[in-house]
Amino acid sequence: MLAQEKISSNQITVGMYIHKLDRPWVETPFAFQGFYVRTKHEIQELQRFCSHVFIDCEKGVQPYKESEISKPSPLLVAEKLQKKTKPSYVVAADLKKIVFNIGRYEKSTKPFKKEINNAKILFADLSHSIEQISFNLRVGKSLNISETKSHAKSVVSSVIKNPNTMIWLSRLKNQGDYTYNHSLRSSILAIVFGRYLGLNEGELISLATGVLLADIGKTKIQRTLLNSSRKLTNSEKIIMKSHVELGVEMLATDKNVDHSTLVIVETHHERINGSGYPYGLVGAEIPFFGQIAGLVDVFDAITSKKPYGKQITSAQAMDWLYSQKDKLFSSKIIGDFIQAIGLYPAGTIVELTDNSVALVVSHNPDKRLRPEVFLIKDGKGNNLSATKTIDLSKRSFLSKVDRPMVKKALLPEAINLTQEKLSTALRQSAQVRKVLFG
Repeated sequence: MLAQEKISSNQITVGMYIHKLDRPWVETPFAFQGFYVRTKHEIQELQRFCSHVFIDCEKGVQPYKESEISKPSPLLVAEKLQKKTKPSYVVAADLKKIVFNIGRYEKSTKPFKKEINNAKILFADLSHSIEQISFNLRVGKSLNISETKSHAKSVVSSVIKNPNTMIWLSRLKNQGDYTYNHSLRSSILAIVFGRYLGLNEGELISLATGVLLADIGKTKIQRTLLNSSRKLTNSEKIIMKSHVELGVEMLATDKNVDHSTLVIVETHHERINGSGYPYGLVGAEIPFFGQIAGLVDVFDAITSKKPYGKQITSAQAMDWLYSQKDKLFSSKIIGDFIQAIGLYPAGTIVELTDNSVALVVSHNPDKRLRPEVFLIKDGKGNNLSATKTIDLSKRSFLSKVDRPMVKKALLPEAINLTQEKLSTALRQSAQVRKVLFG
């Protein structure tokens, strides 16, 4: 027998020395090129990522014959998971109606300029925390969400003071790994939405944590599949959808994970017309927090730049959501979401009626077309060297003429403005730099 031998991943056993994979090491969670298989978990990870591997028969144990061992493929695992017909963690208490208290919180208790520095720190902490969880799970380390729950609590406190600061920061964060950025943005959207509904602080923390961890099962799916820009095959779609059950299984073993988190993870892809997955729940069968999680998940997905699918503006997304009333989501939850987030949420690039271009700082729920903005370009398309903060709902000093209104939302690419260019432009403005960057 050759010292190095190619074997099916189904033949991997504890004690083998993995010399080479069927793909680049950087596309897998394995930290070192060449290692001994020491646990069943490592076998499962290798089988998820590789169809075959190369082993060193002199350093490690030799393989069994193919006929002597049968290990399930990722597709078979996914199909087995999807055979369950009802949720494992949804109970009657989860289906009770949530009592809203719209108006519980003031529009904001702390101005944007005073809360932004605190929000930046909290946002960075939460971002690092979810990124660290994802990394640890990919390299086979155990789950620890205590720190994440603590950071989520701090972010909730900031959103209660001023919901626009976190929305602003999350919409500007569009670089790096899409999956965990998507989870972060969705979680913040959920907090802002829950704040509008008047949920108490404990409920907001539960909602934030559940949405943040909703896609944690994707750490068990190949990155090449997660980041694929092509149309997925039916088999690949089954594997992708299995992230729901995979996530629930992972979280259920951690005593620090609340019941509400498991419910959100298990139901965030269900839709009220029964078209969702994995259980095809209908209407009131879907817990309310699961419905919120599903809505913010979809909204962020269609308004963010990602490897697959088309990105649309927030206003276009609101129009589309409106067309889905009592189809994917209830008309009530869609209407409340539009009121909470606004047609032009903080961080949205907009064109004004005088043809100037601006970045929304905070949306105005009473005058939706007149938010507070930073001007980026003048009416002739020239970049502004001294970006100013302007409240479009107020006239200029001693002026009898109203300020311009929002005409439409823009994608950064529509004005040749990447997120990196936007960040650079903002940093170059003394006023904006003082407000945002310290």
